[in-house]
Amino acid sequence: MAQKNNQLAINGGTPVTKEPFPMWPQFTEQTIQAATEPLRTGKVNYWTGTYGVEFEQKFAAWNGVRFGISTSNGTSALHTALAALGIGPGDEVITPSYTFIASSFCVCQAGAIPVFADVRRETHTIDPASIESKITKKTKAIIPVHLYGIPCDMDAIMDIARRHGLAVVEDCAQAHGALYNGRKVGTIGHAGCFSFCQSKHFTTGGEGGCVITDDEALAWECRSFRDHGYDVKERLRLLELEAKLLYIHNRVGFNYRMTEMQSLIGLCELERLDSWNLKNRRRNGEMLTKALQGSPFVQYLPPHNVDGKVNAFWLYPIVLNLEALTCDKKTFMTALEAEGVPVVFALWPQSYKEKAFREHNGFGAARYPFRDPLTDPKSVRYDQVHCPNAAWLEERTFSFPVHPVYEERHIQMMIEAFFKVAEAYKA
Repeated sequence: MAQKNNQLAINGGTPVTKEPFPMWPQFTEQTIQAATEPLRTGKVNYWTGTYGVEFEQKFAAWNGVRFGISTSNGTSALHTALAALGIGPGDEVITPSYTFIASSFCVCQAGAIPVFADVRRETHTIDPASIESKITKKTKAIIPVHLYGIPCDMDAIMDIARRHGLAVVEDCAQAHGALYNGRKVGTIGHAGCFSFCQSKHFTTGGEGGCVITDDEALAWECRSFRDHGYDVKERLRLLELEAKLLYIHNRVGFNYRMTEMQSLIGLCELERLDSWNLKNRRRNGEMLTKALQGSPFVQYLPPHNVDGKVNAFWLYPIVLNLEALTCDKKTFMTALEAEGVPVVFALWPQSYKEKAFREHNGFGAARYPFRDPLTDPKSVRYDQVHCPNAAWLEERTFSFPVHPVYEERHIQMMIEAFFKVAEAYKA
C-alpha cells in the first residue's frame, strides 16, 4: 500500500486528495444582499448614488492617503494615472519585462512607449540597476510592479526618480496591504493603482480598480480623465445648481467609472480585508515557507518580513531548483495537479516577446504609438531586448494559490503533494 501511495497519481497512483478545494472568490450573504440595493432603488450609476464616493474615501483611508479614484478595472487605473501625469506621445515609461501585460499595455494606451527592465531573481520584482540603465532623455515615468504581493525596492526606485525627475506609478494589482518600511504599497510613488479583478485579494464583483494619491491636483485630473474629460469640479456645481452638463469637457477622457453595485461589494469586502482575508493569506504563506524552506528542490521562496518588506501573498511563487530534479517545470506542475491540489499554471512571460510588441501591432493602420513620428525607433526594437533574470524565472517558477478560504489542512495537502512529486523526480 505504501508503494502505491508513493507512486505519482499521474502514473496511476493514489492522489494526495480527491477533495475539491474551495473556490475563490466567495461572497458573504451580507455582500450578496447589499449588491442588490442599487437594483431596487434604481441608483446604479456612480453619479446617481453615493456608494462610489464612499468606497473611494474608505479605500484611500485604508491605505493611508487622502484621495481615491475608482475605475472600471486595474488596467484603466494605470491608464488614468499615466494620462493624469501628462504621459503621452514621445514619452517612454520603464516597466518590468516579467509581469502581466496590463503593466505595459497601459503605457501604449497613453500613447507612450514601454521600455522593459529586468527583475531580481530572489524577489521577482523590478531591478533598480536595470531601471537606471534604461533611462533616456525621453523617459518620463517608472511603473514598479509589486508582483505576487512582494514589495519592490521602493527606496532605490524613488531615489532614481528624484535624480532623473521621473514620475512613479506603483502597480499594486497583486499587493493589497503589502508593506514597505511600515507604509502600504501604493502610497510611496506619485500614484498607486489597484485591481479588483475576480482573482485578486478582493474583488468588486469581477472587475474594478482604483488610483490612490496624496496629490490633490493629480486626483482631480484622474477624476476628469476617467469621466469623459469633464471639469469634474464644475460638473459637481452644475449638477447641484442647474442639473446641466454643457460645455465642461476640458480634455479628451474615457468612461472608466465603477458602478454602485461594484462599490457596495467593495465596501463589504473591505470590512474583512484585514481581519480575515490578509490574515489567512499570510498564515497560509507562512505555513508553506516553514515547510519548504531549506528544501533542495527549491531555489527561492517568496520573501516575507525581510528588510522591511511585508508580503501580501496574492500567490505563493516557488522557484524550482531544476538541477535537483529530472523533469522540467511543466512536468512538475502537471504531476502536482494530478495529486489533487490547485496549481497556478499562469506564468509571467517576458512581455516584450508578445506579438503586439514584436510586430508593432498598435492602434490603426499607423500602428500607433510604435510608428509615431515622436517615437524613437531604437526604443521599439523589442527583438533586441534581453532580460536574463526574467527568462530564468519564467523557466523555473510556478505558484500555489493561498486564498483566504483555504484552511490549514488545504495547505498541508499542497505541502504533501509537493514533496511527493519532488521525491519522485529527484535527480
